Amino acid sequence: MRNKANKATATNPPPTGAAGATPQTATVLHIQVAKANLAYRGARAAWYAALLAHNGQPAAAYLAACKDNPPSLPKSGVAEAPQGWLSWFVRQGVCALVAGPAQQA
Repeated sequence: MRNKANKATATNPPPTGAAGATPQTATVLHIQVAKANLAYRGARAAWYAALLAHNGQPAAAYLAACKDNPPSLPKSGVAEAPQGWLSWFVRQGVCALVAGPAQQA
């Protein structure tokens, strides 16, 4: 039979707000454009222009701005997800998402 009192609790971190807990700083992903002089056409050009406009800003700001007002619409009229375009630019090496501290309002 196991004795429950012998369980090691040293590996469990203290709960948030407890005495001895280290405060965590919030980190936010910022857009860092690596290739600023690329020539795209059509929808890619529109989404790339929006990406350049949000260089150095939080990725959430880019996503919110493009969701509210998409840079381009396909023939179907249904807006594409801005996450897909951001992911495509990251995979192509056009930009990177860099963790940085959250700005205080």
